[in-house]
Amino acid sequence: MSIPDFQSTEHQEEFELLFEQRAQVYVNLMNKVKDLMYGPGGGNYSNLPGTCQEVLRDITQSLMYDTEYAFKDAHPEYKNSDDELFIPYRSFKENVTEALKEAMDSLDKQESCHPESGLAKNFDLGEK
Repeated sequence: MSIPDFQSTEHQEEFELLFEQRAQVYVNLMNKVKDLMYGPGGGNYSNLPGTCQEVLRDITQSLMYDTEYAFKDAHPEYKNSDDELFIPYRSFKENVTEALKEAMDSLDKQESCHPESGLAKNFDLGEK
């Protein structure tokens, strides 16, 4: 999703207001997760290492996703065509890690063109 080319200043202001409202909701939810994990008044985000902030973000995203699914299940009037397919939330890192592992496993099963492989030995690689 990208920022649209607004047709009027009113549309831009409406977009920015909606963004500010959603940002405030997101920060409130992040704060709830932070307080649950570290206790209320456990400091601000500048005191947390980046890895802890990533964990907070991932947990918040997962909870938001699960909550939205449960809410729409309880209130079908909020469903739209995008809700027909439910894909459990996973972090970007988990998705990339799994994709790389699958790619590596696939390469391990194939005959590679590594200089020591049988396939490479059938070709003159110009090395003497």
